This record gives sequence, structure tokens and C-alpha cells, in this order.
Amino acid sequence: MKITEIDIDDSQTGYYWLQIFVKNQKEAFLLKKQIFQDQEIRERLHEEIKQCKRIVDNSSIELEIIIHNMMIERLQLILEGKKER
Repeated sequence: MKITEIDIDDSQTGYYWLQIFVKNQKEAFLLKKQIFQDQEIRERLHEEIKQCKRIVDNSSIELEIIIHNMMIERLQLILEGKKER
């Protein structure tokens, strides 16, 4: 899929609209689906990071803290789209 153009429309309602131009209707629907799926994944990653941080904050077990800190680090790398160090 190749995006040929992206326009931003500044409406009077205070919202901004993106118009993304692709080759055909099929690609447009696939892109829309992908954007919403990516958004859901990001939300789940954020929630999992928060849960791991709560566990770290409330745990007294050193191994549990270490493991969840590692999970936090890896999930944040995924969220930011970075490679593992």
C-alpha cells in the first residue's frame, strides 16, 4: 500500500480531519482497519506497562520486581518501535 498524499482539514468545530489518499477503496479500508488495530494494541501495551509498574511498586519479592522491570523495558521498546538493546 502506498500513501500518495495526506491532507489536514482544520474545521471550525475544533477537530482536525485527516484525508489519506491511497490507490483504491480496498486499500483505504485496509488502512482504516490497520490504524484502529494499531490503536488498540498501543492501548493494551500502555495498560500492561501500568500493571507491571503497580506490581513493581507493591512487591517485596526481588525476583518479581526484576522480571516486571524487564517486562516494562521491553514493552516500552515495542511501544516506541525501537529495537532491543
